[in-house]
Amino acid sequence: MIARYFGLACALLMTACAPSVPNRPAPPHSGACQIISSEWAAWVNAMPGPGASSKLIVIGKVTVPTGGYSFDWLTPEVAESDPVQVTVRLNPRPPSGPATQAVTPVDVRGEWPNQQTVSVLRIFCGGKLLARISPVETVH
Repeated sequence: MIARYFGLACALLMTACAPSVPNRPAPPHSGACQIISSEWAAWVNAMPGPGASSKLIVIGKVTVPTGGYSFDWLTPEVAESDPVQVTVRLNPRPPSGPATQAVTPVDVRGEWPNQQTVSVLRIFCGGKLLARISPVETVH
């Protein structure tokens, strides 16, 4: 009887000591997005000046499960509607090598040429809607 409990205890201890593999987010193409986001803002900068051109600017804060992430923005999608609706997609790329195993906050920013008044901006990551901003102010 003691031998049976001893064997069970050893099996449990070996499982508890097994090396753990950190949970890595799914690759961006899978549609999964394992970030938490907040503090999104967007505006169209149409300030005049030498060499100035109108730009749509998006900023926000994201929290990722480890350090070493980088971010890309995919080309904005503009719906053929009046007023104009724009969808932007954030593409988080997990680290390819060793990274700190700590939840990490990161500021992100995207800028695109824009000559239109934007009424609604949607920010996606994978299939997840991170934010909907309406109206999008134009700064002159």
